[in-house]
Amino acid sequence: MVIKVYSEDDTSRALEVPGDITARDVCQLLILKNHYIDDHSWTLFEQLTHTGLGRAIEDHELVMEVQSNWVMEEENKLYFRKNYAKYEFFKNPLSFFPDHMISFPSETHAAVSHSGILQMFLSSSTYPEIHGYLHAKEQGKKSWKKLYFLLRRSGLYFSTKGTSKEPRHLQFFCEFSNSDMYMSLTGKKISGAPTNYGFCFKVLSSRYALMLKKCAVAF
Repeated sequence: MVIKVYSEDDTSRALEVPGDITARDVCQLLILKNHYIDDHSWTLFEQLTHTGLGRAIEDHELVMEVQSNWVMEEENKLYFRKNYAKYEFFKNPLSFFPDHMISFPSETHAAVSHSGILQMFLSSSTYPEIHGYLHAKEQGKKSWKKLYFLLRRSGLYFSTKGTSKEPRHLQFFCEFSNSDMYMSLTGKKISGAPTNYGFCFKVLSSRYALMLKKCAVAF
């Protein structure tokens, strides 16, 4: 297969690659061809041009699978550029979890130190809960709503009653096993969001129709 990869200056390069090539392999190939220094920050990005959304493709993802989700008439692009925060979650996990936004299971709260947060996220048995306010909008809706969200292992939820975490007040918003998360820096212009910075879940439904569920960060 042949893929086209763009640089920061919007120049492109066509590469003939095997169908099972990963994003990391593409980065390594371009580093060699361009005689770049491999400082572990080079990243392959997916850009959805019609929506202004983009995301860093994870190292293990197959590039062919990423492109197979593109709609033919859309002019989506692959970009090769540096992302200095690529592995920051693993290098400095504490910066991602402010005290006021995280809750631990009651049975483990007393024993958990902040240095153990990352291990909890990677654990199959325990999982801290992240909570806070976001502006949200579902596909087909015109207005944005500021809601209290909770991030759990089973998915993202919002409360229908203030900051209540009671099961009867929690409504499911999105799960992650069959979706990708994209970032937006032009939310106000394209989506009428209350903030420029936000993120969006691109969900593949059971009917193979793409649905977008958008969130804007509430400052």
